[in-house]
Amino acid sequence: MEGIEFIGQDFYGADYIQSPFPSLKELTLRDFPNLKEWRGSNGRQVLFPRLEKLIVSKCPKLSAAPIIPSLQHVELQGCHPLLVNSMENLTSLLVMVIDTFPDLLLLPGELLKTSILLTSLKISSCTNLSSLPSEIENLTALKSLSICWCQKLSSLPQGLQNLTSLESLEISECNLIDSLPDDGIRGLNSLRTLSIENCTNLSSLSTGLQYLSALEHLSIMYCPKLDSLPNDLSNLSTLRSLSILWCPRLGSLPEGLQHVRTLQTLEIRSCPGLEEFPEWTNNLSALRSLAISDCNNMTSLPEGLVCLSTLQHLSIQDCPNLEKWWKDKRRRDRRRISHISHIYIGSPEFRL
Repeated sequence: MEGIEFIGQDFYGADYIQSPFPSLKELTLRDFPNLKEWRGSNGRQVLFPRLEKLIVSKCPKLSAAPIIPSLQHVELQGCHPLLVNSMENLTSLLVMVIDTFPDLLLLPGELLKTSILLTSLKISSCTNLSSLPSEIENLTALKSLSICWCQKLSSLPQGLQNLTSLESLEISECNLIDSLPDDGIRGLNSLRTLSIENCTNLSSLSTGLQYLSALEHLSIMYCPKLDSLPNDLSNLSTLRSLSILWCPRLGSLPEGLQHVRTLQTLEIRSCPGLEEFPEWTNNLSALRSLAISDCNNMTSLPEGLVCLSTLQHLSIQDCPNLEKWWKDKRRRDRRRISHISHIYIGSPEFRL
């Protein structure tokens, strides 16, 4: 509605209506390019007494909204950066999404300080956001945190370690981050999923990784400067899947991985610096799926690795030397590898 500039009393009805929209639970405002002001009531009315979910999208001039204490889910996208300040003091808030705020420089600390029940927070496409406030440590109920496309964010706060309920952490397209804080992640003893993607300056992972005893899924993608992983991973006693994609400087797998007897899925793609799998990978006794692609310098796999009785899926693609080794092995030891039910060698369309 391109002509709308104000939302005010006419939207709520007559003055004598004490609770406008008494049953409304979800409200979306989308594509109001000239909306400048969303006014509250005249003071005698309780606005939206049951409203739980609010989505405000593509309202670039809107800088404020009424306080609606009942809100549990808020999504803000492509609005004026001051609109974020309007979400302070929402003590019932459980889910918050802040997306496409290129002019947002700082996330208000008061917003995080008062949202102590928050379980999910996503911050995306805030290209000028330079830091996260220390008040993030107050989000002790937070279970999911996603930070994506924040190009000027250079570090994560140490207060992350207080997020003891956090189960999922995603960091993507944050090109100025070069490392993860050691103390910042070591306290995340409930973390089950960690995903790091397209962080082009990331050169090292935190040694605090070894303390993530509940971690089940670890994914590292498109980090061209990452040359190693922390060696001591023996405490990752619940890790089930490890994916490493397009990390060309990575030269070896961490030795501590051999003690992770729960690993079921291992995926290595576009890591030309990785020339071999160490012999200790034979100890991955729970491994069910192994996928390797675009690792041109790899010439062979440990004999015991492909003979693991648990291995059901093997994929080798765009690795000429490794494909040749496999064909030779298949001729020699067909019986020892007959337990692998799905084998893909060569191009994705070719199944052996």
